[in-house]
Amino acid sequence: MVETAVVETALAGLDVEVRVAVDAPAFRRLTERLIFDLVIVVGVGYLLSGDAFFRRVRPRPMRRPEIYLITHQQSEQTVMGLLECGVDQYMTFPLNLARLRAKVIGALERA
Repeated sequence: MVETAVVETALAGLDVEVRVAVDAPAFRRLTERLIFDLVIVVGVGYLLSGDAFFRRVRPRPMRRPEIYLITHQQSEQTVMGLLECGVDQYMTFPLNLARLRAKVIGALERA
């Protein structure tokens, strides 16, 4: 997926481990065995499926990783709903790679 490759390019050279899940089943498998410091979601489809995503990423009583959403422009109502559900950062394509990189570095320093 081109959008995922753009995110990976933005993070190139950072001392981070990047895992990519191309669909909901792959994401569920990752969350069964990994704890995330930061989750970057490309596209809103999986997030719109309800609270299951947030419960999977932020299981209680574990610490709360930040969640970034990168997507094409969405309606204001959709964006507000996602932010209220727990998305920490909302960014749109075309993506400013330097901005994403700086936000990731800041989030990981706080983690």
